[in-house]
Amino acid sequence: MTEFGRLPPHVRTVRFFEERPWLGDSLFKVAPLTLMALLIWGLSASHYGFIGNAVDPQVMLLLELMAIVPLAISRIQPGVAAGIIATAALLQILTLSGPGVSALSVPLVVYTCAKYGSRRVSRGYLTIALLGAVLLAIFVGYQQMVASIYPADAPTAMVNLLLIGGFAAAVVLVFWLFGDLAGRKRAQLEAVEEKNRLLERERDQEARLAADAERMRIAREMHDVISHSMSVMIAQADGGRYVLQQDPARAGAAFETIAETGREALTEMRRMLGVLREEQEQLKKRPAPGIHDLPQLIADVRASGLPVELHIAEADIPPLSDGVGLAVYRIVQEALTNTLKHGGTEATSTIWLGTDYASGELALEIHDTGRGAQAPSDGRGSGLLGMAERARLYGGQVTAHPRQDGFEVMARFPLARVGAGRRKKEISA
Repeated sequence: MTEFGRLPPHVRTVRFFEERPWLGDSLFKVAPLTLMALLIWGLSASHYGFIGNAVDPQVMLLLELMAIVPLAISRIQPGVAAGIIATAALLQILTLSGPGVSALSVPLVVYTCAKYGSRRVSRGYLTIALLGAVLLAIFVGYQQMVASIYPADAPTAMVNLLLIGGFAAAVVLVFWLFGDLAGRKRAQLEAVEEKNRLLERERDQEARLAADAERMRIAREMHDVISHSMSVMIAQADGGRYVLQQDPARAGAAFETIAETGREALTEMRRMLGVLREEQEQLKKRPAPGIHDLPQLIADVRASGLPVELHIAEADIPPLSDGVGLAVYRIVQEALTNTLKHGGTEATSTIWLGTDYASGELALEIHDTGRGAQAPSDGRGSGLLGMAERARLYGGQVTAHPRQDGFEVMARFPLARVGAGRRKKEISA
């Protein structure tokens, strides 16, 4: 089912007519007024206007339709519709046919111009409508004093003229004010919607930039890991060459170290290929932190005011590659940073790191007692994207979610990808 089909029926109806404004205007404006005009001038064939003046029914019906039908496009082309209606109303006055049912079209189109038209169209046709109110009053006065319809003395005729003209002008002005207010509200809503669209695009762009930046950081750190491995291989190769003749056993150990280090470096490079691309950039070499650096990280965080407990089952943890150790270190670092930022002053944090032999995974869990779900931000920003990216490089995954009493982050790495197989081989040997 499409998104439109999942909407409630009344919402679907509103959305349907909003997307087809001409249809709604035709059904609710043009059709009723046209039916009234046909009943008055077509079927009854009346030869007298609304104020008792003689009219030609066919001419009157034609002018009525000319002033009613353009309402169908009043929201699509308010200026065009208002121009046609104003012309039809003027022709009714000039032909002495007088106002008919189409007199209702004038305030309706003035409202539409004020709501959907430009400021120039809105104010221009307000002025034309007010002038039309004056012409209507003059027409009625002419019929009273010149054509002797409802004869009246001059003072009475003047009062009637002012009342009719004032009433018509007041109706036009009220409709224009309501339309102008609705137009301002509509413009504000459109501005808010446009701002929301811009914010959504900006958010998506920031997320992509954050992911790209995190990939670049990972690539730099992996560069350090690979560089370190290559340095070890070169040093062992140089040493093995010198001791090859004097101490073959030491040379064999050196070559074994070279092979092991090379395999690890090649594995790291394969994991990175297709995921990260390092730009041509001179990167500063630095040792990559690992789980052995966690105590110092915890000490630094404690110095910042966050109580942290660290539990590491060192006896159960297999030897980790530098990349996995770095991923664990960064995940812990990011989780503690989020606690400092969002957890509040009373928050505490607890970290467990060990091996889950039941599932065959290296398990890392970080729990805090901060605001959790009540925090202004649930932490789902670029930091969590970086955590997940690091874990995926080694076949792992990260789950993070707020709770009522804090926030938790759990990371899992398959033992087959962190060096467990090598440890078993060493033990069996």
